[in-house]
Amino acid sequence: MKKLLLLIVILCNSQFASAEIVEVYRWKAFPGKGAELLAAAQEAASIHTAMGASVQINQLDIGTTQNIDYVLRYDDLSSWGRVKDTNATSVDYAEFITLFAENPPGELVESIFATNTDNTTMANDFSDVSAFSVFIWDPVPGGSVALTEGFAAAKVIHESLGARVETYIETYGGTDKMHYVMLFDSWTHMAEVTTAMNTDETWLAFNAASLGATDPTALLVQSFAGSVLANF
Repeated sequence: MKKLLLLIVILCNSQFASAEIVEVYRWKAFPGKGAELLAAAQEAASIHTAMGASVQINQLDIGTTQNIDYVLRYDDLSSWGRVKDTNATSVDYAEFITLFAENPPGELVESIFATNTDNTTMANDFSDVSAFSVFIWDPVPGGSVALTEGFAAAKVIHESLGARVETYIETYGGTDKMHYVMLFDSWTHMAEVTTAMNTDETWLAFNAASLGATDPTALLVQSFAGSVLANF
């Protein structure tokens, strides 16, 4: 019940209504069908970008079974609603889905809707991203505010070391888990930032305090890294 109430609050909050919206569709290619799945994703992307969405196709890597994420981004809830309505009546998309279903190159593993906690981020602000790492945290009951504050403090440190950070809250398809996403120009850039973190006194102190907390506000439930295959 508490998670349902949080979902309703998020969707009704005016700050979140004007924030970037993300839909992630995670696909697993059937054996020998990886290239076909990528081709289908690119075809779908051409349809969705014509509707007004921004699309990113990601290859998951470390910490995953290396599936493909088909990511739709929207500037805000209003943009999301308009594109969803257009998609529902699109002849091009209906034809694409019909052909896709006749001989699918993969299966949908999961899908999720999330809202950016920074309402200044726009859907087309991700064209320069090549690699990323994601840390998914499940807040304890009543711990969402403290976790949000922790995210904000960590973001200041990580961005001072050269990373870019975006944070998201799950709604449809998820619970109230929060995603801490670090974005990089390349895998080399990720390595450089990680190296800097390992010697940065501010980060080391922050991390030690978090790990040593006797009353933690959240549990890290998943972490993984990946790369961007294409932006549309």
